[in-house]
Amino acid sequence: NDKLVLKAEVSSDDYAAEVAANDFDRKTSVNFGADYKINNMASVSAYYLAGSEVGFQFNIVLDPHQPPAPSGLEKAPLPVRPRPAPSADPDGWSGAWTADPTAAPAIQKAVADSLKKDGQILDSMQLSATRAEVRLRNETYNSTPQALGHTARILTRALPPSVETIVITPVVNGLPTASVSFKRSDLERLENTQSGEILARTVIGEAALDGAFTATPGIYPRYRFGLSPYVEFSSFDPGQDLHADMGIALNGSLDLAPGLILSGTLRQKVFGNLDDQTRVSTSPVQHVRSDVAEYQKNSDLTLERLTLAWYGRPAEAIYSRVTVGYLERMYGGVSGEVLWKPVDSRLALGAELDYVKQRAFDDAFDFQDYDTLGGHLSAYYDFGAGVTGQLDVGRYLAEDWGATISVDRQLANGWSVGAFATLTDMSSSDFGPGSFDKGVRLTIPLSWALGKPTLATFHPTIRPYTGDGGARVDVDGRLYETVRDNHMGAIYEDWGRFWR
Repeated sequence: NDKLVLKAEVSSDDYAAEVAANDFDRKTSVNFGADYKINNMASVSAYYLAGSEVGFQFNIVLDPHQPPAPSGLEKAPLPVRPRPAPSADPDGWSGAWTADPTAAPAIQKAVADSLKKDGQILDSMQLSATRAEVRLRNETYNSTPQALGHTARILTRALPPSVETIVITPVVNGLPTASVSFKRSDLERLENTQSGEILARTVIGEAALDGAFTATPGIYPRYRFGLSPYVEFSSFDPGQDLHADMGIALNGSLDLAPGLILSGTLRQKVFGNLDDQTRVSTSPVQHVRSDVAEYQKNSDLTLERLTLAWYGRPAEAIYSRVTVGYLERMYGGVSGEVLWKPVDSRLALGAELDYVKQRAFDDAFDFQDYDTLGGHLSAYYDFGAGVTGQLDVGRYLAEDWGATISVDRQLANGWSVGAFATLTDMSSSDFGPGSFDKGVRLTIPLSWALGKPTLATFHPTIRPYTGDGGARVDVDGRLYETVRDNHMGAIYEDWGRFWR
């Protein structure tokens, strides 16, 4: 029927190689299977092979154009509140309220409370008789324009009538990114028109480096944590059976001060067979990645990363990052980065320098003898329509020199797909199967599956082979990915969600 399919087959394969290599017991040529469709997205399968093997399979079919849940399930935003007539609030229109020392704190508290209910954080605020600027931490919406639209409407409900200019600056990891300026009268007049009407009257520019901003009380220190499942597979290896682990990951972060973040990830294996692997790397070069199986064998309770990161903005269009600690499962050390990225520029340039030491296989805090200094010069270019290119040139973990080129395409619904390839002065024979590092990466937003806004994503990277050539340390929170979605190009591309 439409839900259940039963299968039977006669196979002419005698499985000679499998019988010889793995003691596979072939008792019959007849195989049986069953598929059950749960819904349009999920199904389960079971099979009985050769009279001796039983297997089960869970299938998920993902189509970016067909989300499993309809979008827009979140609560509707508050509407814009038109200002009263001047005769109804003469003090509000004249700016006389600024003489009251309790007015600004009360307004800031009202804005902060409303934003908190909306899933956002008011980082700081600057207020005068005619202008209000807020610095905003978006912790809910995977669309920056949607966060801007919600915030703008909240401000029309909390600010005195004399305030005409509204400036909203998204803040990520303590970094103020683009400043988006509105006229309050435009928000009142254009709320029920197409989003392009308000975009034509919006100014997007560089965030101010300084100013008399008042921090919202009680937002530091701020901690966040979450539990999520994880799945880890062994690298592709045609000579071995499939190995995989499933478990729970605890992710946490502590914002100690603006731009100063302590974060970490702890993973607990629940079940799996990665510790059954027998593969041993025979790479003739330093084993900077090919010993990944040795780490996977010791993964019952794993400290994946524990870092202290400091983000800064030393000059206009310049961003900086310094990260120290256990940077990833295989390496610890210090990583420093500088990025030049004007708000209105398609081009960005960056430089990164890393000093790292290889972590022990079975000890969360110990290190091996190998350490190295590496780094890259990077160029990023936004081609439009969600397509971004990146070129990295420099020294990799195995002390080989070369370059990585990558291209990513981000779709309007938040999905992203990309491909990358790395060529270095390491020979193809030293690298091993595949000759050079290459792969495909995906980003799947959880909001696509839930129909509700969330910043959570699933981002697997698929490599045909894990070799030692062209390997980089996996540092969390690199600058271009941190600021890109809050700059002009990405804001324009997603502006259709402003009034949503």
